[in-house]
Amino acid sequence: MLDGDGKYAKRASITRLPLHYHTALIFILPAAATLTTDVYFPSTLLTSIRGYNLVLVTINITGAFMDGFFSAWESGETLPNGPKTEALHLVASDVRSFYLSAYTSWAGMLGEAASIAYAKESVFLGIVYILMSIFCAFIAHGLGSDLVQLISSSDPLTNTSYNSTTRAHSLLRKIIIALTMHIIFSCACTEGTVEIDDPDEHGKYWVAVTPRNRLIISMLFATGGAYTGRFIRTTIAQYMHKSTIPIGTLCNNAIFGLLGLSLNIMRLRDVSWAKSFLLRGFTLNFCGGASAFVGHTADNRDLYVNQKHSKGYQRMLLNVLVNLMCAIMIFLIAVEIEGLLHQAQNADDESDAGNDNNNESL
Repeated sequence: MLDGDGKYAKRASITRLPLHYHTALIFILPAAATLTTDVYFPSTLLTSIRGYNLVLVTINITGAFMDGFFSAWESGETLPNGPKTEALHLVASDVRSFYLSAYTSWAGMLGEAASIAYAKESVFLGIVYILMSIFCAFIAHGLGSDLVQLISSSDPLTNTSYNSTTRAHSLLRKIIIALTMHIIFSCACTEGTVEIDDPDEHGKYWVAVTPRNRLIISMLFATGGAYTGRFIRTTIAQYMHKSTIPIGTLCNNAIFGLLGLSLNIMRLRDVSWAKSFLLRGFTLNFCGGASAFVGHTADNRDLYVNQKHSKGYQRMLLNVLVNLMCAIMIFLIAVEIEGLLHQAQNADDESDAGNDNNNESL
């Protein structure tokens, strides 16, 4: 902690983000994160590198880097030196809770690992994918925290100006307005024509199958998931605050990691569920936003940095081990479901081919 943190801590109680700003960010930040990952992220550069899809692992690692950056501002370890850095301090908690929760995905990591394991016919590669995601995110989180030291103030006396807080509020107001307009403009510009070619299927789904509806549903589910995940984590942590490891994050990732398999489970019953925007939004965006990839990374960094004696390292290793064991169990279930899906698809293809041959012979 820097000198003067006690003085800054007293001031922090009267420089919190106003309630109406906080309420707006609850809805805006997850929607902005969904736009970033689903629309604007340069996925085409990462979809096929040696046959591996690196989009999600890149998103998770960059999300961990940003979480390390904002965690230093939220905790008060670094001091603002002007309106811009004061704005970072004020918005850090909401960015971590809502933007980065929707931006990254623990449940998505397990699903992607299962896809890799099935495609490469190697469970080992899937486990390596999970391990590398966790390890690289841990390193990235530390780099994000180190970056803050380059732009933070080394003189606590520069943080006594209340004019800086006023200007920070003004800056945040402009950012909120800009993000809101960006979200509205993106939705308006997204194509709204129906994607399904079969007229008989147009009335089969509650929501019309259009790219615009897909984007809107994804943003709504991401917002709900980010808020729900934060509520569950904090509630469990309050009742089990004396646990050896952060139990709230563990339970949260276990719950939504399993729920993240719901789309593939329903596809086993009827392949047409793959076209349901509501189910896809729940599985990918709600469960992805509710699961806590950066939460697990932040827990590990906290145990590593704040507990410098050997017991702290032991708790960190225990936390990684328990979460990894839980993740591998869900991953193995996902691999099994992935195999059953492909078997069912192959059986349908063979049946269609047989029907075509019979029709040709007739």
